Amino acid sequence: MADTVRYFMEDMVPELEDLEERGYFKKQEIKQIVKKRTHFEYLLKRPAAVKMDFLRYAEYETKLESLRAHRKEVLGLQGKTTLADYSIVKRIHLIYERATRKFRGDLRVWLKWLHFCKSSGSTRQISRVLTKALQLHPAASGLWSYAASWEFEHNSNAAAARTLMQRGLRMCKGSRQLWLEYFRMELMYARKLRKRRHILGLDALSGPSAAPQADLDSLSEAQAATEEQAEALSAEDAINAVLTGAIAKVVYKTAIEAVPDSIDFRQSFLEILSKFKFEGVESLQQAILDSIQRDWGDTEEAWDLKARAASGDQASTSKAVAVYEEALAAVPTARMFSMYATYLHDLLAQSPQPQQDKLSERQLALVQHLLQLCKRALQAGLAEEALLLRWPELAVQAGDEEGALEGAAAACQALPTSSAAWQQRLALQARHASVQACETSDDGGEAAMAKAARQLERVAVQAVAACEPAEAQPVWLLAFEKLTALGSSSKKLTQALLHQLTGMRQGPTRGGMGAVAGAALQVTQQMQSLEAAQRLCDQMLAIPSPGGSFFQAAISMELAATPQSISRVQRLFEAGVAAHGCVDHELWLQYAAFEQKHLKGAGSVYWRAVKALAQPDDFVAMYSGTGT
Repeated sequence: MADTVRYFMEDMVPELEDLEERGYFKKQEIKQIVKKRTHFEYLLKRPAAVKMDFLRYAEYETKLESLRAHRKEVLGLQGKTTLADYSIVKRIHLIYERATRKFRGDLRVWLKWLHFCKSSGSTRQISRVLTKALQLHPAASGLWSYAASWEFEHNSNAAAARTLMQRGLRMCKGSRQLWLEYFRMELMYARKLRKRRHILGLDALSGPSAAPQADLDSLSEAQAATEEQAEALSAEDAINAVLTGAIAKVVYKTAIEAVPDSIDFRQSFLEILSKFKFEGVESLQQAILDSIQRDWGDTEEAWDLKARAASGDQASTSKAVAVYEEALAAVPTARMFSMYATYLHDLLAQSPQPQQDKLSERQLALVQHLLQLCKRALQAGLAEEALLLRWPELAVQAGDEEGALEGAAAACQALPTSSAAWQQRLALQARHASVQACETSDDGGEAAMAKAARQLERVAVQAVAACEPAEAQPVWLLAFEKLTALGSSSKKLTQALLHQLTGMRQGPTRGGMGAVAGAALQVTQQMQSLEAAQRLCDQMLAIPSPGGSFFQAAISMELAATPQSISRVQRLFEAGVAAHGCVDHELWLQYAAFEQKHLKGAGSVYWRAVKALAQPDDFVAMYSGTGT
């Protein structure tokens, strides 16, 4: 090992001397470079070499080369190119070559080498690296795509790029990425040719696709075309076909034969095609849509793609809307309504926002259209949850508070167990109540607020009763939050909570209905009194534990009380560890700290916790760290 490392280090002497002579690095810096390189060389010659050592070595040399280039620019060093100018880049290539020999199956190492080749301008090296990589990884579609892209964009060799794509498709049968990149490349080639002909002042198109049909007829009738003219005409036809995307069309047809059962795959072709604007693109787009219609018929996805393809600028929006209306007549499903609404919502999001956060005429028209669509879907019984939740949001955007409440109520009626629908309704109801109270005169403001709170509490009780218990937690928490903001004591909601908790099993250690019970304690203490919150706590202690968060809230409430009841806090800790002592090490830690501070009995709590906890290691470590 030492001999090999010494050989490599001796081989560096000429380049290091040149780096010092040219003024890139000082003598002390050269010593540091030698020391660092020696360290890396020993790491690379270990029996069990690690890939990261090669990569760190290459990264170090890359930074060193960046520093050399920066100093050359700052110092203004010019003159004949010497060993110092390219030795570091050459060494980085050597490191990557050694890495790929050791880890030839790791594609990431090859990709890093390719990335360095491109960033350092090593154009000759990149072709050699790609050749080696493709020999070892013929099934890596990304490599074939990278190689074809390099030939097309850097070497301007469309024929070589096309050959690489075709070879890649033979090796990676069914690779969607490769088909899409091949399609994109042919479109880029057609656009490139059209630009070149335009610069040269040539006609964009000629031949049968552009020449008058009468001229061709007379040519046929007179039979005056010579063999050379026919060949010229045939060559011009081929050029015209390329210019209008005929090769891309062939690529698409072959691609859907290889991957025939994916509409998403065909949608990707449409997305690529939408970025190109030249003659022939529309016919290619229509060919793709025809194939979708042929293979998928009256499916929602096919109609959606057809409508979006019809949409272009603002003037084309009406065409897309007409297609969607036709689709609803042919395929009246909830999914079709949702796709229609998603399209309109995308248009709304893309519209420029006018000043003062007001909707423009176009945006207002889109909002009204969306609201009508929501109502149509609801009347037909074909409204999905996302569509119904969008209704109130749109009404708020349009400044229609009553319409938003109507939409939220309709969503809750259509989806009575939806937690999201009830949360939206509670938030809108609370907002409406606050606005009404603010608009009411000073004399009637308090009464209006109380009335609004009662109405909101009725809705909240309906909401928590309708939702599934597993999804009701955010509804409970939002209801308590909004009622507290309106100054309500939430007595009816608290009673509903007690009733629901009575029939439930023990809750989780954190979150769940335990968090809801804790919120109820806080609201009761804030809006009524500590004594009322303690009575509620006693009622909850008599039923199965709502969860560990309830005990956390109850203990915090008692610890903050004045005067503090030691016996009551201890009773809560005992109830908490009895319910959750096998998993809640944080509760045991709090119990031990409380006993140590007030009763000097932390030792007994510690041993009880160690015996009770299923996995006491975390508790023991944290207990030792606190010094209790």
